[in-house]
Order: sequence, then structure tokens, then C-alpha cells
Amino acid sequence: MSTDRTDHSLAYTIPFQLTKKIHRTVPPELSPERPENSAKGKVIVITGGGTGIGAAAAKIWTQAGATGVVIAGRRQEVLDKTVKELQAFKKEDTKIFAVATDITKEADTENLFASVKSAFGRTADVVLANAGFSKPGKPHEQTSETWWKTMEINLLGLHNTAVSFIRSQTNPNEPGGTFIAVGSGMAGLNAPTHSSYSISKLAGQRYLEYLDLEYPTLRVFYVLPGIVATDMQKEVGEAFEPYAKDQAELSGALALYLASSRADYLKGSMTSINYDIGEMEEHKEEIEKGLLKIKWISPLPINGGSGF
Repeated sequence: MSTDRTDHSLAYTIPFQLTKKIHRTVPPELSPERPENSAKGKVIVITGGGTGIGAAAAKIWTQAGATGVVIAGRRQEVLDKTVKELQAFKKEDTKIFAVATDITKEADTENLFASVKSAFGRTADVVLANAGFSKPGKPHEQTSETWWKTMEINLLGLHNTAVSFIRSQTNPNEPGGTFIAVGSGMAGLNAPTHSSYSISKLAGQRYLEYLDLEYPTLRVFYVLPGIVATDMQKEVGEAFEPYAKDQAELSGALALYLASSRADYLKGSMTSINYDIGEMEEHKEEIEKGLLKIKWISPLPINGGSGF
């Protein structure tokens, strides 16, 4: 936990910070070793699970004793290496495997959840939609295909993952389980050369709000993962490297909390790995009123304003 707000590495954390306490490593209350955070009996699917935040989340859920940890990504050799590494953290009855998946292809996400049902006799309990892509550059400096690729992975891929999860359920009209999307603070930040990434992440948050609206039986959450030193972070550029101090495992640990009924007050909302859970729970009523949802032009009457 960090309390020194003069710490230069928090320059891009504090503007997005809701709680007084700032967490950059897994706090004791989110530890996978605590009984209340046990994942026993749960099956989780993690996209982008071969590296970075996804692989770290798979580690956390393996430590928490999940019944199944299924990682998905495009590169089979990377996935196989991660599965092998996860075996070191495996609890006795945890089943770990990988499914090569290109989330921009509907057939691939359908196959992903079909593989889960084949292995466990049922669909997943939790999905951590973590796969993402970023290629910085001004629009005129990139081909349309390059600029749009970010949209395809970050938005179409999110849609395919969600829809295939919903279709895999006994009653797709009333799906259950927990769907967590790993977003980005870039959704709320204008930064030159990051238009496609920022727009895709903002649209992703809005997409999750619609999932919450249209499938109220599905527990949906949008998570800011902080600034983590991953390969994708390096792709974003050197400018953010001094601020990349957040632990990769934090998203997986927060997912343990979000997958429990304790987090129901956050359904359909954005939250962050940097926030303090205790402080959040003290303000449940405010959050349930939409505090952490997108507010489109707040002065308008539709959002409680009165114009000029």
C-alpha cells in the first residue's frame, strides 16, 4: 500500500484514484491464501492468459484452489509454457489447460467455451476478458487496418468472448456467472498517438454497462489494471515506464473478490486494482446509484443536471 502521494510514480495513478488508500501490490484482504478468497469449485477462463496480467491472474486463481483454470491466447507455444509454470502453484484438484484462441474470430471463442464444457461438464463460472492490443501512432501515420486492429481485438474480441460465454449457458436469456473485463485508464484520458486504444477501451466500458442492462442475472465488472510492466506496456512507449509499478497479480486477486457476492454492489461498474476494498464497501449505496458508470454530458437533465 502506498500513502505517499508525492511519489512521482503515482502521477498517472492519483488522477484515477477514488479511495484514500492506494494499493500497488496484493493487499492481505485479497490474498488467494485467505479462506474467504478460495476459488474452490469455480472454473475461470482467462483470455490473454499466456503472458503479463493474464498469466499472473492464472497464477492467483491456481493458488486459490480453483477447480479449473483455462487460459486462452493466439500463441500455443506461449500458452503451453505458462501452463507448465502454473503447475508449480497447483492445488491437488485444480485442472489447468490452454486453448489456442483468436478472440476476433467468433468460431474461436465458441470453441473456447465448448472446450470448457467438454472438460468440466458445464460452462465457466468466471471469465476474465484480459486480451488486449495497442499500437501507438497518429491516425495518418498508420494504415486503416492497423488502426482498426486495435478495435477488433479490444472491442470485437470482448464482444465475442462475452457472447460465446452467454451462449454456453443453459439459459442464454438469463445467464449466470461473472464476467470481468480488464480495461484501462486510457478510457478516461486523451493522449496523443493513442486514439484507437483509448476509444476502444471507453467503448468497452460502455459495452459492459449494456451487458449489465440487458443481462441482469450476469455479474459484470470493468477493471482498471493499473500500470504494469508488461510487453504491451513497453509497446505503448517509454513515457509510461517510470509509472509501471503496479503488481501484475492485482487484477487476478481483485477478480477473486469480484467473483463473490460481496462485490454485488459493484455490478455493472468500473473499479480499479488501486482502490481499497474497505473504503469501497463503506460507500456501497453511492456506488449502487451509478457513481462508477459513464455519465454522458452530466449537465443534461437525463443525467440529473439542469443545463445552463
